[in-house]
Amino acid sequence: MKILTKEWLEAFGKAINDNPAYRESAAMWEGDMLCVIEPSGPLDHEVRFFIGLYHGECTGVKLLKEGEEVDTEFTLAGPYDNWIKVVNKELDTIQAVMSGKLRLTGNMAKLMRATRAAQEIVNSLQNVETEFL
Repeated sequence: MKILTKEWLEAFGKAINDNPAYRESAAMWEGDMLCVIEPSGPLDHEVRFFIGLYHGECTGVKLLKEGEEVDTEFTLAGPYDNWIKVVNKELDTIQAVMSGKLRLTGNMAKLMRATRAAQEIVNSLQNVETEFL
């Protein structure tokens, strides 16, 4: 599946729900996320998607249309090239945020208590067939 399509995003949500390590590590987590992938490399436009996360479950995913807004507790943003490094596990998500390669808005202290859950979200991507741009 081509990355950042509706089908890919739905498979990502399913992979999160199929990951027992995520379910366990995020059992107390409450906080939806907006992901913003900025143009870089082969991506020439911004892509934004919503991930609903509540108590170890992905409650829904949605590819947002241009100008569409969602209310989330967290926003994770950065260039496509850095997102791909995270997807390929060449760059740790938390290190990417701490180094400024990805930007996080929201309660950083809350997120730091859930670093294993964040890692398991990324680990879930390993079970999603991904065709890069």
